[in-house]
Amino acid sequence: MSKVSGYRSGQRGMGMLGFIVIIALVAFFATIVLKVGPRYLDFWTVRTIMEETAANPQQIQRGTRGQGIISAVDKRLNINSVYNRKGSDFVVKKIDGGKYLLSIDYEDRVHLFFNVDAVTIFSHQVEVTLSET
Repeated sequence: MSKVSGYRSGQRGMGMLGFIVIIALVAFFATIVLKVGPRYLDFWTVRTIMEETAANPQQIQRGTRGQGIISAVDKRLNINSVYNRKGSDFVVKKIDGGKYLLSIDYEDRVHLFFNVDAVTIFSHQVEVTLSET
């Protein structure tokens, strides 16, 4: 004999409110990724440019060594379509002999929604060794 009861038995699916909450969370995190993600991609490109400049010092023009390093970085920024950074954002300090420290330290602010902004802070430095000839 089967037992018949007035209660619902079995599983019930997610309600409309639960579905809306899931959609809101997905939209929130997608907004953050789509707005902040390009900032990180630009920084990774800037970091790669700095490391390539340090690895290939023969491509740096002679003259004022610091300006030559910044000029080489600026050209690479232009080639790689990084338009929100300029050569003037970089700092070159002479360490000793033919060694220079190339560094960048900046923050980006991007509007997310309403009165909420995301601030990302980036910093990187490399040592560039130039020959004394």
